[in-house]
Amino acid sequence: MLKALIKTMRPRQWVTKNIFIFAALVADKQLFQPEAFLRTLAGFGLFCLISSCVYIINDLADVEADRQHPEKKNRPIASGKLPVGVALTAAILFVIITFALAYMLAPSLLAVIGGYFVINLAYSKWLKHVPIVDVLIISAGFVLRVG
Repeated sequence: MLKALIKTMRPRQWVTKNIFIFAALVADKQLFQPEAFLRTLAGFGLFCLISSCVYIINDLADVEADRQHPEKKNRPIASGKLPVGVALTAAILFVIITFALAYMLAPSLLAVIGGYFVINLAYSKWLKHVPIVDVLIISAGFVLRVG
């Protein structure tokens, strides 16, 4: 079940989607400043965790449609390898942990991560099927990571 949860968290996408967090450090020539680097690395980790939460919630929202899809039916939640209750519990825990740690790191980081989370919830629930808006939401996620 742990393997199924990790697969649902999509760790392969963490670096490609969240590496932009380091852009400000590079632009400001702070990449090799230990304190700045460690704070940014912590932010990177928190974005990975909240991104995973979004993936889980999206898979939960789409579970019935995914079960009918020729490829998506093999995803852990759709296939039953990851029970819905376990996935939901993990998502809730990830949100609580991410928000608490983000606040401890910097209240402004909590605002950014909270905004990212809310935008992606709206995307998962309503906006992913709205042409142009879906692309704008995905783009906004990258802008928030850089911010």
